[in-house]
Amino acid sequence: MANTPSTDNYTLGKGVVYFDKKDQATGLYRGERDLGNAPEFSFNIALEKLEHFSSRGGLKSKDKEIISQITPGITFTLDEINKENIAMLSLADIAEVVQVAGSAVDAPHKAHLDRRINLDHRDVTSVIITDAATGMETYVNGTDYVVDATLKDDKIGRVLILSTGSITEDENLLISYDYADITYTEIQAFKQTVIEGRLRFVSDNPVGTQQELEIWRVSITPSGDTAMIGDDWSTLGFVGEILKDATLHPNSPYMNISIVD
Repeated sequence: MANTPSTDNYTLGKGVVYFDKKDQATGLYRGERDLGNAPEFSFNIALEKLEHFSSRGGLKSKDKEIISQITPGITFTLDEINKENIAMLSLADIAEVVQVAGSAVDAPHKAHLDRRINLDHRDVTSVIITDAATGMETYVNGTDYVVDATLKDDKIGRVLILSTGSITEDENLLISYDYADITYTEIQAFKQTVIEGRLRFVSDNPVGTQQELEIWRVSITPSGDTAMIGDDWSTLGFVGEILKDATLHPNSPYMNISIVD
C-alpha cells in the first residue's frame, strides 16, 4: 500500500545526546553519559563516486556511476559547560586534586611591582609578608600588597605587590600563610589523541516522527571556537566521523535508526 502524504511527518527536532566513551588503554566502555543540552545535532554524509565514460564514438559520455567511498558523520553543539564536556573539548584527562589544610612558613618569592605572585597553594588566609634580607620588616596588607577576594586571589593563591607601598622591585620576600582543605578538578589538556566511543541520539520531538539513532563507533574531535567572554551563551562544538564496525554489527556496520510511529 502506498504511503499517504501527511503533515504529521513534518518534524521539529529535539532530543538528547548520549556518549559512551571507550577507554583507549583498556578498550572498555564506561556507560552512556548524557551530554546535556544540545542546541544542535546533525547527521551528514559525504559520498565519492566513481564514474565510467564510454569512448566508443562521438562525444565521451558517462554510462555508469557507482559510490566508491562513503563517509558518514555528525556535528553537534553543547552548552552545558561541565568538566566532562570541557575535557572532551580539550582532549584532556580529568584529575581530582586534594589539598590538605596546612601552613606555609617563610616561602621565598621575588617581588615585581604591580604583578601577582603565585603561591604554592589555593584558598589561602592569614598572609604575612616580610623582607627576606632583614627578616624583620613585616609589610601591610592593603598598603604594600593585596590578597583580593573580589578577584578571587585568595581562592587561586595569589598576592598582588603594590607599587605604591614599601616593597621594591626584585626584592626578596618571605611569605607565610594558611591554606584550607579543598578538592578541585584539574583538566589536563591535550593528553589524548583519540576520543572514540558509542553515541546515541534519542529524539523527543514536539512534532513529527520519533527516532533513535545508534552509532556503534564514532571518532569525535572539537570544532570551532568556544567563547570564554561574550554576550551570548558559551557553546562547545564537535564533529564526529562514523567508523565502520562490521565485526560486531555485520548487518548494519555503521549505525541504526529506529523509528517509532
